[in-house]
Amino acid sequence: MGTSSIYGGPPNSNPKDNPLLPNDFDFDENDKHEEDATEEGNNEEDDNSQNEGDTEENNTEESDPPKEVSWRDAKNYMAKLASGTYKDKRRAVSNHIKAYGGAKAASKTAKSGVGTVIGLGNFANKVNSSSFRTTLEEYNIDYKDKSPREVLNELTNLIAPVPITKDDSIARKALILTLEYIYEMLDEENMDYDSIDKNAFNLMIPKFIENYIYERIINDLGSRIELNSDTPQEAMSLETELKEYINAKVEIAFKGKDFSKINFNDATTQNKVESLINQCYTLMEE
Repeated sequence: MGTSSIYGGPPNSNPKDNPLLPNDFDFDENDKHEEDATEEGNNEEDDNSQNEGDTEENNTEESDPPKEVSWRDAKNYMAKLASGTYKDKRRAVSNHIKAYGGAKAASKTAKSGVGTVIGLGNFANKVNSSSFRTTLEEYNIDYKDKSPREVLNELTNLIAPVPITKDDSIARKALILTLEYIYEMLDEENMDYDSIDKNAFNLMIPKFIENYIYERIINDLGSRIELNSDTPQEAMSLETELKEYINAKVEIAFKGKDFSKINFNDATTQNKVESLINQCYTLMEE
C-alpha cells in the first residue's frame, strides 16, 4: 500500500526531528501513541477537534472544505474517510493541499518533484533531437546487452539518485512507478527501449506528476488510512480510489498538451514546471 509508514523513529527520539516529515508538518503530540490507539480513541480525538455535535458535523462534512485547513484537520478527515464515517475522497485530497497552504504553496514546496520533472524533460528533449540510444551514450548509460528494465533502472538512478530528504524519496518512488509504467507498455507491445520516442515521453511527464501527487498524500496521510481501515483490503481500495481520482484530474489539466514542445533547459524552466504541478493542485483544491 503506497509508501506510507507509521514508524516514528528510534526509541526516545523526538518525532519533530524526523527528516522524513515536511518542515511545516503540524505535529500532533497525540500521534506518538497512534499505533496503540483504538478506533474509538481516534474518534474521540477527532471529535475534540470538530464543531460540537455529531449531527452538525454529519450535515456539513460533504460541503466545500474550509479555506484554511490545518495538518490535524487533514489527518482527521483522512482517518474518518478510511473508517467509513466520511465518504468524500475529493475533500480528503483538497484538505491535503490546503494543509500545505493551498495549490501555489504546495507546488512551491515540491522541490524534488520539480527537479525530477526537469531531469526527465531534459532527457526527453535530447531523445527528440537525436535518438534514445544516442542520448543514453551522452548520459554515460551502458545499454549494451541490457534489458529495457535494466536501462530504465539506470535512468532512474541518474535522474533521481539516492534520496536525502523526504521529498527526494517521494520523487524517486514516483519516477520508479512512472518508468515501470513505460516498461510495462513496451513489454506488452514486444518492443525494446529503442522504441521509446517523444510520444512515450509525452506520457511520462503527466504520469510522473500524477504519481508524485499521490505518493505525497500517502507519505503525509497514509498512516491514517492504515490505522483506521478495518482490513488491509479496504485500505488498498481507498488508496486505489485516491489514485484514480488524481489520475482523472491530471488528465483534465493536461488534456491536449504536448510536453515535447517544452524546453526544459532554460532560465524559466523551474517556473514552468511549478506551473504544471500547480494546474493539477488547483483543480484538486477546488
